[in-house]
Amino acid sequence: MKSNNFDLVVIGGGPAGMEGALLGARKGWSVALVSNMAVGGRATMSSLLPSKVWLAWAERYAGLKHMAHFGLHVQAPPFDMELLRAEVARQRQTTTDHYRRRLEAEGVQIFEGKGYLTGAHEVDVIREGQETISLQARRILVATGSGPSFFPDLKPNKDRIIAPKLSPALPELPKSLIMAGGGVTGSEYAWAFAALGTRVTMLHGTMHLLPRVDAEVADAFEAWLTGHFGIEVHKNSGVVSMKQQGDGVMARTFDDKEYTADYGFIAIGRKADLGFYEPGNLPLQISSDGYLSVNEFCQTSQPHIYAAGDVTGVPMMANRAQMQARVALAHMSEGEASILRQKPVVEAVYTGLPVAQVGDMRPEPEADFVVKRYDGLLKARVLGETEGLLKVKIDATTGLIRGAAAFGPHAVDLMALFQLAIHRDVPWRRLVELPMPHPSMPEIISNLFE
Repeated sequence: MKSNNFDLVVIGGGPAGMEGALLGARKGWSVALVSNMAVGGRATMSSLLPSKVWLAWAERYAGLKHMAHFGLHVQAPPFDMELLRAEVARQRQTTTDHYRRRLEAEGVQIFEGKGYLTGAHEVDVIREGQETISLQARRILVATGSGPSFFPDLKPNKDRIIAPKLSPALPELPKSLIMAGGGVTGSEYAWAFAALGTRVTMLHGTMHLLPRVDAEVADAFEAWLTGHFGIEVHKNSGVVSMKQQGDGVMARTFDDKEYTADYGFIAIGRKADLGFYEPGNLPLQISSDGYLSVNEFCQTSQPHIYAAGDVTGVPMMANRAQMQARVALAHMSEGEASILRQKPVVEAVYTGLPVAQVGDMRPEPEADFVVKRYDGLLKARVLGETEGLLKVKIDATTGLIRGAAAFGPHAVDLMALFQLAIHRDVPWRRLVELPMPHPSMPEIISNLFE
């Protein structure tokens, strides 16, 4: 058994793991990154990247129809699954090659295999049919990510019932599809299929699509999905089972209703990947909902073991994973002197008109809300994209921004401004004082002609 000593060993090669490894190497540390799949992790190989290819293609197709606003009636070409499949494969390879080159250029040693925590400072790299490699680590960053949630009666069968990882393998664009789930992934794929011409039925288990998003913003998003793309949305109708029946599928909800379509898609959530250790080997605190518990510096219950990304729970987003990795690495090197803490980051839904939110949007007696609408913007009217709204939560005592949410053109970019304001304690009145570029979408913040 080979032995290697490192200042930092990272378990997991997704956004959090790569960020941590790169930052560690730039501190002059010896760094090992252990990954049981191509560098980039599940985000590149099965979840984030494939969905963004689907969304990009759907946006182009939807854009052709929108050209009618400018008096141009364009006939969209037939959708080609082979071309999309090839594009996903190309983007996967290009992306993982790019990540690997950057990491290796910074001196990160990449170990391919399953990272397994066997002791307080020891990580084994387990490779099928090969000798196990033992890595000794002064510090460890766990970034194993998450995997999709399935149940015995609600799981893909690699034929007519699929999940995000299997979406590029579809033999055809479905004529009809049942989407089990109305969170970020379910909403993104539902819109993408509908924009490409599929008749989509969404079955969702709570009162609103996008449960983490402000209800007023989520309702506006739902109205857009149903009004422009014909998506049929059933809320409080969580799917309990999905079965293939010949050349179609049948889904049953918890209120015992049945729905049928050509294909079924499962996007009901994700769970932390805790397969990196056995609880008996090392005591790590796990939360009641099955995530690895960390403090504000992303430390686990073992002070030299840190964690970042989906393994620490919701929201499961690449930018949050990267932020946590930065917080962890800063604390590793600076200790209590570190000024970095976990703070809110933008949560985004990348549909044709996107949804984004940052901070806390829950109603509170000591908070005021301001709502502004896109139809007051010259830029929006010129582009024919006037649907949407911005909602801001303001502390009634201090005037500080506590949260913001938006649905509409450039909503994600808009939330980047609010993330900065929240992190730097910029009051709402100061933000409103700044005249944004005219005409532009960010002008919604300071526009007086609503």
